[in-house]
Amino acid sequence: MGFVENNLSEKLMKKVLLGLVIAIMIIESVFACKTPEELMDNYFNDFNTQDIKMVERNFSFPLMVIQNGNKTVHNDISTFLNFKKIKKTGWKESVINSLKLLMEKDKSAITQLNFSRINNDGNVYLTSDVNYILIKENEYWYISSIIIDSDITLGIENN
Repeated sequence: MGFVENNLSEKLMKKVLLGLVIAIMIIESVFACKTPEELMDNYFNDFNTQDIKMVERNFSFPLMVIQNGNKTVHNDISTFLNFKKIKKTGWKESVINSLKLLMEKDKSAITQLNFSRINNDGNVYLTSDVNYILIKENEYWYISSIIIDSDITLGIENN
C-alpha cells in the first residue's frame, strides 16, 4: 500500500506543479505587451488602479526621468511614484488623449503621448505631453525613460 500511496502522491505533485507553471505562463502573458501602443494603454490602465505593483510591471529599471531639464534615475518604483501625494492634487484618473509612435526599431521605440488628469468632479485639471523611451526585453515592451517638460506631480520629493 505504501508504494501505491507514494505513486499517487507523486502524480498529484506533478499535476500541481504543472498547473502552477501553466498559471504563471498565463499570468505573465496577460501582462506582457507586444507593441509600444499596447504598453502605453496598459500603463495608464495600471496607473489608474493606484496599485504600485501593477504600475511597476510596465517599467525596466533603472528608469531615467527627465523633468524640466532635471535628470533623476530610479532603481525602484517607490522613488518615482507616490499616489497619496498625487491624489492630494485632486487627481482621480488619467486619460490618454493621443499617442504617436515617433520611432520604432527592433529593440527600442519612442512615443509621444498627450494625456489629461481628471479630478473627482470629472473635470480636466492638467493636460500635458510626455515622451516615453521604450525598450524591448524578451519580446515584450517596457518603459525605460520618461521626458516631461512641465510640472506634473509624480508624488516624489525630487520633482
